[in-house]
Amino acid sequence: METVSPVFAGRDAELAALRAAHARVHAGGAAAVLVAGEAGGGKTRLVTESTRDLRALTGACLDLGAASLPYAPFSAIVRRIGRDAVTSLMPAGALPELARLMPGLTAAAPPADDGTGQLRLFEHLLALFERLGAAEPLTLVVEDAHWADLSTRDLLSFLFRNPPRAGVLLVVTFRPEEPGTRPLFAGLARLPHVTRLDLPPLSRTEVADQIRGILGAADPSVVQDAHARGGGNPLFVEALVAHPGEAVPGSMRDLLLDRVHRLPGAARTAVRAVSGAGGRAGHALLAAVTGLPGPELSEALRPAVDHGLLAADGDGYAFRHALIREAVHEDLLPGERSALHRRYAETIQRSPGLSDTPASALAVHWQGCGDHAQALAAAWQAAGERQAATAYAEQLALMRRVLGLWERVPDAASLTGRTRHEVLEAAAEAAGAVGDPGHGLPLVQRALDETDRGRDPGRTARLLALRAQLRAYQGGEDELDDLREAERLAAGPSPVRVEVLARLGSRLLVYGEMEEGERLGREGLELAAALGLDAAGSALEATVAVAAARDGDGDMAPLERLPLRDLGVRERVRVLNTLAHCRLNTGGLAGALAAADEALAIAEHAGLVHSVGLAPAVNRIEALYGLGRWDEAAGALQWRLDHHHGPAFRVQLMIWRIALLAARGDGPPPDPEALAVPLGTGLPQTALPLAQAIIEWRLAGDDLPAARATVDAVLRHPRLTVQPCHLWPLLEAAARAGGPRLPEIAGLAAGAPAANPVAAAFKASVTALAGGPAAWDLVIGAWEDLDRPYPLARALFDAARADLAAGNRSAAAGRLDRAAGIAARLGAAPLARRISERARRAGLTGPQGGPLTARESEVLRLLARGRSNREIAGELFISPKTASVHVSHILAKLGAASRGEAVAAARDRGLA
Repeated sequence: METVSPVFAGRDAELAALRAAHARVHAGGAAAVLVAGEAGGGKTRLVTESTRDLRALTGACLDLGAASLPYAPFSAIVRRIGRDAVTSLMPAGALPELARLMPGLTAAAPPADDGTGQLRLFEHLLALFERLGAAEPLTLVVEDAHWADLSTRDLLSFLFRNPPRAGVLLVVTFRPEEPGTRPLFAGLARLPHVTRLDLPPLSRTEVADQIRGILGAADPSVVQDAHARGGGNPLFVEALVAHPGEAVPGSMRDLLLDRVHRLPGAARTAVRAVSGAGGRAGHALLAAVTGLPGPELSEALRPAVDHGLLAADGDGYAFRHALIREAVHEDLLPGERSALHRRYAETIQRSPGLSDTPASALAVHWQGCGDHAQALAAAWQAAGERQAATAYAEQLALMRRVLGLWERVPDAASLTGRTRHEVLEAAAEAAGAVGDPGHGLPLVQRALDETDRGRDPGRTARLLALRAQLRAYQGGEDELDDLREAERLAAGPSPVRVEVLARLGSRLLVYGEMEEGERLGREGLELAAALGLDAAGSALEATVAVAAARDGDGDMAPLERLPLRDLGVRERVRVLNTLAHCRLNTGGLAGALAAADEALAIAEHAGLVHSVGLAPAVNRIEALYGLGRWDEAAGALQWRLDHHHGPAFRVQLMIWRIALLAARGDGPPPDPEALAVPLGTGLPQTALPLAQAIIEWRLAGDDLPAARATVDAVLRHPRLTVQPCHLWPLLEAAARAGGPRLPEIAGLAAGAPAANPVAAAFKASVTALAGGPAAWDLVIGAWEDLDRPYPLARALFDAARADLAAGNRSAAAGRLDRAAGIAARLGAAPLARRISERARRAGLTGPQGGPLTARESEVLRLLARGRSNREIAGELFISPKTASVHVSHILAKLGAASRGEAVAAARDRGLA
């Protein structure tokens, strides 16, 4: 497996700054760049990317301590220039001096040093570089300058303070954590022509991009582990991906420990003590554990902070990277580790105020020293604290620790006050709250295996309802099997039956079974009232109100009248999400976005963003997409993909990745598992939108057979027509694919209800596309009223094609011109190309012509060099979306169907 990612993740701003510096020297100005980053931070990769297709010479400093070679990087650079080039560029008198860097350059001996020998060498080297850069811009790269010997530092200082006259860019990389060279680089960074770039850690999204480049996909659990342990260091990420499951990859251990072993003895001892604390150690806690007075502890830790191993964090310390902590802790002998954990445990037990999370810390330290009973009791207490704080993921981890210790502690039940079965249920409920079926399903299955269905049907019903909740995160229809079995078991009037009816009724609505869901909701309401269960009524009231709303096609009043303040957190989120869903379906995009935002805020505050917060997250992306705010939609989409694991939710997100890819023509490809989802089964709210997105993506790529194959697959769905809100967009996409299914599509459109303006607009469009009355003015007016720019642009294009077929060229030209403008503003490159191509074929000048703006001319110049939108954005300091808009405008003005055709047309007209 190739472990170096072909994707250059992050660093867009830094890459743009380097290219801007190169442009300045190319234009005759002075520029130099300092690139600061920790070991493995991506300095070399950044410089390599910036000098791709440019003329560059590189030399590196060597870590040889006192034996370091003087001028080592510049000797390497002169050797790369070559003897013949040096002798042809420099006068004979300079060669003996330059021979200090390149022995054998000349037979003449260097003159005796009269105290000016170093300065003469520096001047000759500066002249050599200037002459090299006179013909073509040159980038000189000095790597790892933190290891530079004093002579090399003097030469660097000379070149920075006497920059070459033109055509030469000096780039120096170094590690800022090395204290010896900090003053030099701080001084050089203050020079007016010098740019200093400090490389921050990669964000979680950037780590996901890096891993996606290596593996072809970015599983969120892999991303989470690599980002948390590697701290955003690109080299650490590569090592973790190459050695999955390994505590500290062997390839990294020596690198990580080398800096520790170079510390003074007291500092090494203190760093080892910090490694036992876990994530962070407070100063007072460390002092108590090590027995060192505060000032002595500070003095011991200072070298570790200076060398970038530890970071001072408020009143404590943390390792710069979790991998460093792991390596240091693993380097301890078993007896040392056990004794260290016992000192921590005893210290925190005596003085809990020394720890931010004493119960959690005690659970770790007592287990670390082998005291399982104390560890179990502490983990149970910490789990309760995490539950109270709505930190359900941490609660689940602690409860799994409790269960892992249970068999080793004979009196576990008395320590926790719960049976093992009750702990299993509580852990499974925590997994449901955090949306983690991977851990939750095995827990609930163990609880079910230990439950006698005949003797305890109520408990079995509750467990089945919990398993259904966890299965729902995986996207399988088996959740309904569990819920129907739970409803059968909880047959008598009881609180358990009320809970099961609430769950089953609400899930039936998701499957489009509105009548049955509403009926069960009303039954549950009556039973809750009979049993005096007021609190249980809220979920059932919401179910009945949601059913009445019918995705926005029914009576919205009951839903809008629900008193949100009286509902529980889950029901408030559900009601707001349903409002968002209904508003999306009826055309109120701004209101949908507001409701989704409010629902997400409530879910995040309650710690439920990974469970009940998932649906409003998808609706928020859909609202942004509909409003034409595609960059925001793509950003929100990528964040969710990087942070969420459940396959069902990932498929929902992938729908919008495919939709954006189809509309914009660029972006990350869809995950293969999304394309493998069966379209003839499953939730209609998943299968139908997914099919619609795939059809449009295939059409954007001119793959008509694949688009029609997708139509064939989804039209077999048994619940195709139960939710018109999902049917109508699918039918329009299917009508665009055409083919032998068109009569069937037209028949479905004729029989499906169109109870709101959005459905009416889709129905008119499908009717026209399927060969019925082409009332395109009606379609255009509907999308204008709904303020949906992308459907409007497509309707204008379709109407223009109809105008051309009818011989109305002037109307077609106006519509094409207007459609081209909307497509350009959105960055809808495939649509812009189709508009331009159709106008060109028809010999129209409507959407073409007009002079290029100054910015468009700049973009065209970079297009001619083969630059991508992202590369254009980097060089011109604009966003990729803005670059895409400019490209779309250029295509329209030049009447080109592709980037290459635009460049050719521009050359024909003398524009490029």
